[in-house]
Amino acid sequence: MTVNDEGFVSNPRPVALVALLAQRDGHAEILLGRKLRGFGQGKIVLPGGKVEPGESTIDAATREFFEETGLQVSRQELEATALIKFRFSALPAADMDCMAFIARSASGEESTSDELEPLWVRIDQLPTDQMWQDSKLWLPQLADGQRFSVTIVVADDHESVQSITFEPWD
Repeated sequence: MTVNDEGFVSNPRPVALVALLAQRDGHAEILLGRKLRGFGQGKIVLPGGKVEPGESTIDAATREFFEETGLQVSRQELEATALIKFRFSALPAADMDCMAFIARSASGEESTSDELEPLWVRIDQLPTDQMWQDSKLWLPQLADGQRFSVTIVVADDHESVQSITFEPWD
């Protein structure tokens, strides 16, 4: 539990995200997905979700990725690459600490779930106009395999970036 800049107590929810990277048709691509329901419905996002009580972050990553895409990634394939901390200035209860993993292979049949419609996207053509505003600030570094920690303070409108701070992550 932490106290945010406005003095509100924050207990960030742990979240696991997976960026599946592949060379497809001669281009570097990433598997994203269009949110079909819930918070961020209609936005294009990385597959992932909440870490359940008693579950490790890496187990949550494999479970959520499978549930949302129909594809399986092994624990050995996942590389923890970024810690993305979202702080909502007007709604501290929505704060999240997201561990982002990179995978370079997966097995199974890609399928749409209740939560997500998988979409392969060229990394050099990310659809940032259909994504959360902050994504364009950190997703290219993640897709490039850079290791980092970033704190994103989300403005009162729950959409705009109030501030962003990058730090190296060893």
